[in-house]
Amino acid sequence: MGRVLLSTGEYATTPYCFDNLGIRVYSAEELCFVLKENAFLLDVEIMNKRLVRWIDEMLGLSELAAGLYPLVNRKVSLSIFVGTILRYVGFYGEETIVRIEEIYDSGADLNIYEKCKNRADHMASAGRFAGAIMEYDGLLEKLPQEEKQLRATILHNKGVALSSMFFFEEASRAFMESFEVVPDTEVLTAYLAAKRMSMGEGDYVAFVAGVPDYYAETMELESKVEKLRREWEESDVKKQLAQRLQFKEEGDMATYYEETDKWVRGLKNQYREMILN
Repeated sequence: MGRVLLSTGEYATTPYCFDNLGIRVYSAEELCFVLKENAFLLDVEIMNKRLVRWIDEMLGLSELAAGLYPLVNRKVSLSIFVGTILRYVGFYGEETIVRIEEIYDSGADLNIYEKCKNRADHMASAGRFAGAIMEYDGLLEKLPQEEKQLRATILHNKGVALSSMFFFEEASRAFMESFEVVPDTEVLTAYLAAKRMSMGEGDYVAFVAGVPDYYAETMELESKVEKLRREWEESDVKKQLAQRLQFKEEGDMATYYEETDKWVRGLKNQYREMILN
């Protein structure tokens, strides 16, 4: 059986509305969920007496409200205000609450566009690349043209997410768009790397010959590729592959196919997780 969760406080007859999110909540647990899932977007405006009054009158949590009113009056950090609510309700464990507080602290001085970028970056770092790319695209449509540095960074990060899904040609376009907004050597190298991965060796050599202005960056990239190649030769994964080939060479085809199938299934599962998330 699953764990039984007891609600904290009453179920509100009148919801609390997060106008900037277009979300309504009716319970303490719903409030905690919104505070967690939108930590990258919410700002100090939610720390107000209207919310505290709703907690007091609609949820019947007078004790919690009594602890929140002084925080609003003293204008403490938003992470303290949110953490106080989360700990009182007990919907999440302490480790999760600490992470949520850290998110609020990290976004304290950011504008809404920077908060949205951080949300997408967090999704990408968690392996949710498809969702992150959608977030980046939506943000790029809304971002004012004067936000050049932020636009360049978002395009770069979108390219990284696309590369992580093996969409190298699409990634190269994102990197080049970033470079055209704000020229940066590292972004140019990322562009060349994505082009290298999307092309056959002959096509890439021809491509490089057509962009002599990028000669220094192509040489730097080749140096990095050679370093990665040496690391690959010494890696445990390479040794495991060599062992599988040894099974084949020795005629132990049953073990060869069993081990190879297991490895391929693992890679497919990793890829499915990246796509579906």
